[in-house]
Amino acid sequence: MDIPLSQLCHSLMRLNPKSSKMLNSRGTEAMEEPNQDRAHVYLIVSRNYLITCDICDTISDFDPVAEVSVQKGHECAPMSITPYRRIAVAFVEAGSEQVTRLKIDQAVQGRGGRLVLLGDAAEDELDGHSPRLRWPVLSRPVSTRMIQAQLSPQQCRTRNDRGAAGLRWNCS
Repeated sequence: MDIPLSQLCHSLMRLNPKSSKMLNSRGTEAMEEPNQDRAHVYLIVSRNYLITCDICDTISDFDPVAEVSVQKGHECAPMSITPYRRIAVAFVEAGSEQVTRLKIDQAVQGRGGRLVLLGDAAEDELDGHSPRLRWPVLSRPVSTRMIQAQLSPQQCRTRNDRGAAGLRWNCS
């Protein structure tokens, strides 16, 4: 089942009538109407179709009025963040070095958002206890519960205090 990522949001909206407002920043809609502090905005930068669908579905259930910007390339991520004043959570398939080099971390955190890494590079850093890893990692196999834990408000999230790199966030 190979559906182009550009059709992903439309497919999800047809399947879920109470679905979030899904955006793809290549469309003009994302640039013309930033969230204006009305809805939470979630960014997903991933080439993995199934993980992207799981994250979209979980966000839709968690926050039915959210805006979701889905990007399949890192080059588009900084530009897709620009029109928004606030970002809730950004799920980015990358390691720490790439997120820092592209300044995705600064763009997300500067808008009050949380950054969650995923993918091979992030999982390698987590497994290797890399000191560069400063963000939570959504490691495979990904479950709805793992995604929900990243969507929870900051006040119900506590840090793992074991002092290991790649701390995971858990809702108590």
